[in-house]
Amino acid sequence: MRPVTVLRLSPRVYVHAPGAPVVLPHADAIALAQRPGAAFGDGRHPTTRLCAGAVDLLARQLRPRGVLDVGTGTGILARIARARGAGLVVATDVDPDALAAARDNAGLDAHAAPMVIEDGPPDRWGARFDLVVANILEAVLRALAPALARALTSAGTLLLSGVTPVQSPALRAAFAAEGLECVREATLDGWALLMLRRCAP
Repeated sequence: MRPVTVLRLSPRVYVHAPGAPVVLPHADAIALAQRPGAAFGDGRHPTTRLCAGAVDLLARQLRPRGVLDVGTGTGILARIARARGAGLVVATDVDPDALAAARDNAGLDAHAAPMVIEDGPPDRWGARFDLVVANILEAVLRALAPALARALTSAGTLLLSGVTPVQSPALRAAFAAEGLECVREATLDGWALLMLRRCAP
């Protein structure tokens, strides 16, 4: 059987149809099976690709004990973190269809680490997460700023996307009010990804 063409989300992350044979170009690459559906996060949108690359890199570099994916959609970002060895992974969404898709896709993985998929607020678990990612619209991100800040450990990293470079200054200001500063910004096809950490005392 010939290998199928897989969808490349980032340099080391690929998704493919369940049951399809996959040949990866790198020894440290990962491939995650994913069913087609209407939930956001199928890998085609630039913000998904920006976040996938950042989550993969930071999960490999920082080895986070806890990762929170807010607005999980298909669950792909949370699953990347789990595949890279995160101790606890929590994925949240307010859309019941997204939660169903995330649970369905997570069930395709063979990882023993726990992964909680729920509709709870970002700070329900307290300041437990070394890495938090939220790929949602700007207005929602700004509304969730206090809760997202409360979910981070003192040395945690917050990834925000779903915004354009024009929107990022207002978003930076909203999170600066919560004691978080933007340490890096990346763009792809007219969309932005912001990396934030707690301001130095």
